[in-house]
Amino acid sequence: MKDIFIQSNENLDDFFSHALQELELRETQNGHPLRLIHRPGSLKICHGPLETIIYYQEKAHLFRALTLWVHEDRPVYVLEEQPHFEAIGPMIDLSRNAVMTVKKLERFILLTSKMGLNRLMLYMEDTYEIPEYPYFGHLRGRYTQVELKALDTYAQAVGVTLIPAIQTLAHLTNPLKWQFAGNIRDTEDILLVGEEETYTFLEAAIRSIRSCFTTDQLHIGMDEAHQLGKGKYLVVHGLKDRFSIMAEHLQRVAVLCQNVGFKPMMWSDMFFRIGAPTGDYYDPDVCFPTELFADLPAVKMVYWDYYHNDYASYQRMFAKHRELKQPIVFAGGIWTWNGLAPNYGKSFATMRHALQAAKENDVQEVYATLWGDDGAETPLIAALLGLQYFSEAQFGNDLSLENLTKKFQLFHQSIASDFLLLDRFDQTAGVPKNNPHGENPSKLLLYQDLLYGLYHENLTDLSLASHYQALAQELAAVKATRDTQTMFAFYQQLADVLAQKACITNQITSAYKSKDFTELRQAVDELSVYKSALQSLYEAHRQVWFDWNRPFGFESIDLRYGALLMRCDTTLWRLTAFLDGELDTLEELTQPSLPMVTPFSGSTSVGRNLFHGIYSAGKISDV
Repeated sequence: MKDIFIQSNENLDDFFSHALQELELRETQNGHPLRLIHRPGSLKICHGPLETIIYYQEKAHLFRALTLWVHEDRPVYVLEEQPHFEAIGPMIDLSRNAVMTVKKLERFILLTSKMGLNRLMLYMEDTYEIPEYPYFGHLRGRYTQVELKALDTYAQAVGVTLIPAIQTLAHLTNPLKWQFAGNIRDTEDILLVGEEETYTFLEAAIRSIRSCFTTDQLHIGMDEAHQLGKGKYLVVHGLKDRFSIMAEHLQRVAVLCQNVGFKPMMWSDMFFRIGAPTGDYYDPDVCFPTELFADLPAVKMVYWDYYHNDYASYQRMFAKHRELKQPIVFAGGIWTWNGLAPNYGKSFATMRHALQAAKENDVQEVYATLWGDDGAETPLIAALLGLQYFSEAQFGNDLSLENLTKKFQLFHQSIASDFLLLDRFDQTAGVPKNNPHGENPSKLLLYQDLLYGLYHENLTDLSLASHYQALAQELAAVKATRDTQTMFAFYQQLADVLAQKACITNQITSAYKSKDFTELRQAVDELSVYKSALQSLYEAHRQVWFDWNRPFGFESIDLRYGALLMRCDTTLWRLTAFLDGELDTLEELTQPSLPMVTPFSGSTSVGRNLFHGIYSAGKISDV
């Protein structure tokens, strides 16, 4: 505990009530004099034996400065950092089943500020309360208005502005399935444009959000509405071009925002997709019709890009966005949606160019998206090293691993190389360096069938057993912090389970084909050990989920592990029957082994898929 005596030209009581405990500082009359000067400009620390002066522009910058100062032991020094962006921080996906508890979201907010990041966007498709629509977000872990107000107050105290991000057009499959939405549904996930009930609903949604947040910024979504105008809208209005439908709807939503004092921003992709010959967001030949600019209200355009490994692509896209004549916001990504573990190789390879291009194009607002596609299997705390990367891009230009390692240890008392172990779950043999295609062999191996795995041919001859055995050993040696303890326990067990499964599936296939009954009986014994390890993995996953998230949504994870455990029983039953002579053949092991190629995997050698496309070639529910 370090004693300080604070002198400030503004009231920082609310800030220090949280920051002092985090940094193990104590304010006393005899403590080291700490003079804080609030003014526009750089973050600057002037330290000497008799006094320390910190110049700062906002609370998040002050939090970063204090963290740097606490861990610096030089007797005299001056340190200065110039922030590149006015607004920067994470965007947390709270819509893919995992909704953080209020307490843990506060922890995430505090860690954000500690790194000097001053924004945090909450992506909530239906996980916020609309009092007039009780089925909206029902049993989805939605936040009440009281909870959102409390979160906003907490964030303001530690210097982070919470930005609500909702959907006002598409990505609304969950709420639109309820009966209340019958008259406002165009397709299963898109609202019916032009229907007055739609705007009654959206007005209630926007007013609810307005009552909870102090910011005047609202992200209204409107991305990936691929089937816009092709459902009930087509029946009611006939065929209309999507530009006019988008423009009509945006005008209405912009007025609703203006009425309650919100300044909207939206994803830009639909304008690009509609204007592109191929329909692709990143088509270089996109052409915007001139009438678009006459109908476009004042709205920030959020350019999202998590994919390109070259600087020129970002420069071209920024140039195209300037044609829309609206302020530009950039959203990059820390790949928490790769599968079971983050894809740090791709995250760093893409964001190195993206952030540099954003700086050179004078973009002032940047977000690091943390999506949770396909059930939020990756704990978002696993993205912490990526957030440090964005922080170092904000306050400097040195994005070397050496600097990142140093700062990550300083800010979080964590080892960067420990977090980079998580990248190796999907950086296996057969996957190109930095995993540019987002392949997820760990997910393929975990979920595919023991007897007739869809990806067996893709994963064979990759030495996955030895790969995951080595990874499990290294993860077992990690010294976790209070923030990462349950996360690393989960990943250590995951690596162990993957190593076992890789051995067993190859062993069963090989033994059956060679009619080696001794080896097959050995596989039966090892299957029982594997099932026990799988049960432990489930319990570790459950622990990290409930450590960070509300219970709602974990039922989908229960479903997956339950399926895996039951398949162990069925596999044991079938193998035992064959070994005991009750069966002449195992039909499951007589089928040809074909390489799996899907739209997700493209031309990659290993592959990528979602749970339902890995677990079975059959139909799972209505998927």
